[in-house]
Amino acid sequence: MRRLIIIATWFLMSANTFSQERANVVLCSKGKSLYQTELKKDSLSLDSISTKKPSFFKRLGKGLKGFIDEFNTYDTAYIEPQHFKFQAMLQMTGNVEQFSLYPDDIKRVKLSPDVNTRFGPYAGYSLIFLGYTLQLNNLYIGNAKKTFNLSIYTSLVGADLFYNDNSNFKIKDLVCRVNDKQSTDFIYDTEFDGFRVKYYGLNAYYIFNHRRHSYPATYNQSTCQKRSAGSPIAGFGYGHYDMTMDWDKLDNIAQRMLPNYDNSFRSDNFVETVKYDRYSLYGGYSYNWVFAKNMTLGGSMSLAVSYNKGNGERLKLNHIFRDFNIKNLSLDGTGRLGLVWNNTRFFAGMMGKIDSYTYSKSKFIMNNVFINFNIYAGVNFGKKKPYRKKGKFFEL
Repeated sequence: MRRLIIIATWFLMSANTFSQERANVVLCSKGKSLYQTELKKDSLSLDSISTKKPSFFKRLGKGLKGFIDEFNTYDTAYIEPQHFKFQAMLQMTGNVEQFSLYPDDIKRVKLSPDVNTRFGPYAGYSLIFLGYTLQLNNLYIGNAKKTFNLSIYTSLVGADLFYNDNSNFKIKDLVCRVNDKQSTDFIYDTEFDGFRVKYYGLNAYYIFNHRRHSYPATYNQSTCQKRSAGSPIAGFGYGHYDMTMDWDKLDNIAQRMLPNYDNSFRSDNFVETVKYDRYSLYGGYSYNWVFAKNMTLGGSMSLAVSYNKGNGERLKLNHIFRDFNIKNLSLDGTGRLGLVWNNTRFFAGMMGKIDSYTYSKSKFIMNNVFINFNIYAGVNFGKKKPYRKKGKFFEL
């Protein structure tokens, strides 16, 4: 009996232990399944987050922000950023222009307006400059020349906008016959109002190595080049030209002033009106040489392949290969040269730019050379926040 009681007690204890262990296994398995379920939910939520694409406007905004941030991205070992918000300066600006017309293989006439020289004060904030200039060499009211030139220089991109409308020219050279040397001496600087030209356009370009090479350091005085560096540049351009030439007026002047003149420039022989659009692709190189402390000499040269579409000619994108005429191609160029001293507070220097464009047809060639030069001196003021003393809202 005693032995039976001991066996029964052992059996009950074993059964109880087995049931507890089974319960623990069930709980563990349930816990595991719950864990797996939660993990699966988390993985689903993570997958839904990772696969959700940002909206078009968010991507556009992010792209614009990245593009704008590039304007302030410098390698400070090469470029010292602008420390100030405002600029004030005095500047003298001059424009020189020349048109060379070749009505045939022998004859040539070169026409230029008077040099246009202006002087005045400018005030600037960031890329915006406003000023008033007084024309020094031609003060009379009613000047028929209207000229507008604006150059925007940033670290990343640049642009030249231009507009010109002029009918006051002087004859600088006139060739009627082969080796005709006497023409220029007799007719040089004669007033001529029979030529009118109107043109406007835009040239834009991109600076590839803008983190180390500063275009504004030489041409806009907004940064300082600390070490010499260069960069390839590339861009595009568009221009519209409208030219009218009164060959009869030129013929009358030549008859009056030239000995042995043979009526070479009668209007029935030559083209009187030329209208065309210029489309250009630019490529070139720019270099800034830091040859002394705060002193930079910079230069750039760009060559352009231009397509000149004359009035009445077709050039549509959907038929570009059909309408394209290789004879309408020309080689144009733009060059810049600048010398500047800049210690971040004060600056002074000079800058020149030259553009050359050619329009060529079988019976007529026209070449336009435009030169713009500036001499300036100024001061920066109004420090930007990173360069102000701590706690100061404004510091001169």
